Amino acid sequence: MEKKIAVLGGGTGISTILRGLKFYSKNISAVVSMSDDGGGSGILREELNILPPGDVRRCLIALSNADETLKELLNYRFKSGTLKNQNVGNILIAALADIFGSFDRALIEMSSVFNVTGKIIPVTLDETHLVAEFLSKDKVVGESYIPKMCYRLNTRIEKMSMIPHYPRANDDALRAILDADIVIIGPGSLYTSIIPNFLVAGINEALRDTKAHIIYIANAMTQRGETKNYSLRDHFEAILKHSSYEFIDEVIANNYRATEDVYNYYYKKEESMPIFASDDDRKYFEEKNVLLTEGKFIDVKDGFIRHDGKKIGSCIFERTFL
Repeated sequence: MEKKIAVLGGGTGISTILRGLKFYSKNISAVVSMSDDGGGSGILREELNILPPGDVRRCLIALSNADETLKELLNYRFKSGTLKNQNVGNILIAALADIFGSFDRALIEMSSVFNVTGKIIPVTLDETHLVAEFLSKDKVVGESYIPKMCYRLNTRIEKMSMIPHYPRANDDALRAILDADIVIIGPGSLYTSIIPNFLVAGINEALRDTKAHIIYIANAMTQRGETKNYSLRDHFEAILKHSSYEFIDEVIANNYRATEDVYNYYYKKEESMPIFASDDDRKYFEEKNVLLTEGKFIDVKDGFIRHDGKKIGSCIFERTFL
């Protein structure tokens, strides 16, 4: 019987993982954070009063089995005119939400039209706004503003919360987690894509109660404005701090080193550094009774580092099911 997988995160980060996982299971639920307020998604959210479509669109493309031309159409962004910077896929989701009267129904219809493997599920159907409190005690509201303000203040994020406080979880998201055999968290922006899922009422309890093996896929690089100088342990502890229970069974971390040229580019352009497990990290996870799995889990293409969904899928499925 095919194993059930639930993947939690934001669309940009988890989409690469979804592309790899669909080679191993067709029973995939992508549970996606819903606090994006930047770019085209932010405009549609404000003008049409809908949930932000950008992250779910990325997951839809990742799990779609449609013709490549149709996938390119969903990703196409207008370059001029009144629709400049707006995305075709986002507009289609907004139109279907208007036609069928709900955002989640729009995703069901899009999934059918574009032959999607599995399900794409908003973590909440409530309108939400992210709030960050920094070590400097300053606060900022809005996902798109948080990294910029953190960088400008040259500080760290102390605590994340939401407006409204603890919005209601989507029942389908809770069901996906509780019914899963494997739950995968991440990768993605720690404070603006991953942690927002734990701020939704009911998600932490579902992660506590599920019988699934829960895996956190660590980021390969730090992120300016969110995780500057963070270690692997720092990422893990930030998740623990924003969740009510210690539910993670395993951490998957990349240990493949790209060339110095690649890292120099990231440092100069993004002030971003690679994340590798140290001996202290290994000891920490051993004491926590959390399995740390290290391997070559990235791909370097045209100088850019990306997680390799097929390698991660192979690691999880070959080890877990053979």
